[in-house]
Amino acid sequence: MQVPNDIVPGRLLSRHGRTRAHRFVLAVALMFLVVGAGLPLLLTTGARFAPEGRPLILGTAGLLLAIGLVLTVAWRAIRPKTTLDLHLHGIVVRHTSPRKETFAPFMAMSDLYLYRTGRSLFGPANALAFRRSPADAWVDVLDDRGDAFRLRGEIIEGQLRERGPLALRSLEAGHALTFHSITDADRLAKRVMGGMLSAEARPLQLSSAGLDVGGQRIPIADIAKLDEGGPNGSLRLFDAYGHTLWSVHTLSLFSADLFIVLMRTMIEAHQYGITQKNRPPEIHTQAADVGGAGDATGREDGES
Repeated sequence: MQVPNDIVPGRLLSRHGRTRAHRFVLAVALMFLVVGAGLPLLLTTGARFAPEGRPLILGTAGLLLAIGLVLTVAWRAIRPKTTLDLHLHGIVVRHTSPRKETFAPFMAMSDLYLYRTGRSLFGPANALAFRRSPADAWVDVLDDRGDAFRLRGEIIEGQLRERGPLALRSLEAGHALTFHSITDADRLAKRVMGGMLSAEARPLQLSSAGLDVGGQRIPIADIAKLDEGGPNGSLRLFDAYGHTLWSVHTLSLFSADLFIVLMRTMIEAHQYGITQKNRPPEIHTQAADVGGAGDATGREDGES
């Protein structure tokens, strides 16, 4: 699939950097620094202090300054390494060290990886990472940046809105699209041990002829139904007899929402085409509806 190389970011919609917690830590640090620096000024006002008062004031000022410095260091340590600017046509990633900016258009985001942080095996996905291709580094959207939940939803919606039509035209032109997935065992192991973004992904090919995965071809003519409400959040393809042709956990499949929309469109288009051959000519112009995908950020990730 050829992505135009002249895409511009478009209008800036929002900026996602520090959270309110980050700003609160900075505010508390500044308060300690100001009070600590102001206390010694009391000694220059001419006010009378007991002999033991001067060391107490200076000691308190030093303690407050030390706390303020520690909080300032902590504030710098917990800040996100990047600021993500949400634009109309993609995300501008602004790196703090070294200072540079990169633009990731929604149309060029081949992989969106929804996952859950922490060691618990249950709960909704609360993190997302995106990349242009497997050769590029992941850019994560964790809860340590401002309004992260909304940003994750905007990225998923942006990929569907801008990459979806281009992907569909590529399929109609006879081209194959590459998606990536990881094994459920690897995903669960990475959750427990850490390093979610280091999981090894395997490619699978989606085309108008069907799905090629693990060296096996599943013809589109054999696929009667796609179900994304399987046990523990699995995505399943069924044949006309209700037999499972292929199954994968939705959190083990990158860009699962885009895959679901494209697969449903092809299934319905194929079934509609077969139906049209058997229909009277006067009803051949009836159109078929195309299903959509919901917000994947609320998916439950159970133990597989």
